[in-house]
Amino acid sequence: MAGVGYLGAVILILSLAWTQYSPVTQVASDYGVGAFAPEMNAGFFLAGVGVISLAVAVIRSGATRGQKAGACLFLLDGLALAVNAFFQTDLEGAAGTLHGTIHAVGGVVFFFTSPVGILLVAHGFGRRWFRGALLSLALAVAALAGNGALGLNAGGLAERVLILVVFLSLILIAARIYREA
Repeated sequence: MAGVGYLGAVILILSLAWTQYSPVTQVASDYGVGAFAPEMNAGFFLAGVGVISLAVAVIRSGATRGQKAGACLFLLDGLALAVNAFFQTDLEGAAGTLHGTIHAVGGVVFFFTSPVGILLVAHGFGRRWFRGALLSLALAVAALAGNGALGLNAGGLAERVLILVVFLSLILIAARIYREA
């Protein structure tokens, strides 16, 4: 899960240290355009490899049928992240491009399927794991929905909350599988 940790660290460091983008209003993918594109794109690729590796580990761990379905979603997530390393997002207000569209589709795949995959895998670990994952993801999704419903113009911050919850969940799942191996 070093790749997931790397991407999370890049997003965190750039959000705190680089003033050209607003982490409150702008999405994290915007860092993949401009001065820090190599670091961000390496993060997308390494995180993709990490999530694909986690999918393989879940499948090989004697997973339940539901956990295997979650692992299949992790495969999609990993592929989406890895592909996004090669296709930059379109900055807000810029003309749409094929690269930006591909990046956006990868983002939609990741943000919609990773929570479902996490819930499926966590369910196989027992009620406590499932409830923890469900509550964490519900709060992160509520932040996104609340931003949209209230017009807070804090989409970047809400997105980062979801990224944090997803990445931490993936790392905790990997740690659990590693301990049981």
